[in-house]
Amino acid sequence: MIYERDYMRDPERHRITAAVALLWILGGCFVVQSILWVYGGTDLVAPLGLSLAGVLSGRVWQLVTYQFLHVVPWPFHVLFNCLGLYFFGRSVEERLGTRNFLLFYFGGAVVGGLLQLGLQFVLRDSHAGSVVGASAGVCALIASYCRLFQEREISFILTFLPVTLRARTLLWILTGLSLWGALFPYDTTAHAAHLGGIAVGYFGVGALDPEGWLASWRERRVQQRRVQHIPVRPRPEPMLPPEMGGDFVSREVDPILDKIAAKGFQSLTEAEKRTLEAARKRISRR
Repeated sequence: MIYERDYMRDPERHRITAAVALLWILGGCFVVQSILWVYGGTDLVAPLGLSLAGVLSGRVWQLVTYQFLHVVPWPFHVLFNCLGLYFFGRSVEERLGTRNFLLFYFGGAVVGGLLQLGLQFVLRDSHAGSVVGASAGVCALIASYCRLFQEREISFILTFLPVTLRARTLLWILTGLSLWGALFPYDTTAHAAHLGGIAVGYFGVGALDPEGWLASWRERRVQQRRVQHIPVRPRPEPMLPPEMGGDFVSREVDPILDKIAAKGFQSLTEAEKRTLEAARKRISRR
């Protein structure tokens, strides 16, 4: 086929994006971590996972390394993060560029990690387990996506039931769940880290386009006003005789027609234009 030839191929289709590269990196780190855990008896979470005690002892690199670790050997943790990175990250990178994509992803992970540590410090929970996973960075990409494409519909399966939401609705739900989990911890999920990632993604897009959200809101308001029914007062028609016989035409209409022939339509007065229009309507009804 002609499209299989090298000079007809689209180079953009075969370019490895940052989102795809991160997928391979996360998958590779998960495989290595699982092998070391199952067959080597080595736990990478202790030195590389994020913990308040570790950072206070000088292991500040944990703010970066924890993003590449996941719960092993079960694949569900890394799988859901990779799915979020794939479906939301690609659109964000295409819209904002690779540089901003990486800035939001890693910035969301770092800010989310700091927020999680701050919550542990406030709660005096210095012995809490280490935090691992790319969820904070993925949440930053989801928030960026939802702000960039607020009206897009997102479909997914929730407990075997198909659910379709607009992107802005998904953002509200994700933010609400993260805020509730941060204020009232009910499991081992790092909800504060998710909340920090959401903040970076949402306000990061606002920093790139400070009037973008306001402009989109104004545009929606204008569209709503256009579709609303606005009553228009009918224009009063001139009072005319009930019947337009030959006498009326010869007395009123013929002089107007003669004036048009001599001086043009622009020479008519408003009263003459209304009379002529009314006569036309009356004749067309017959």
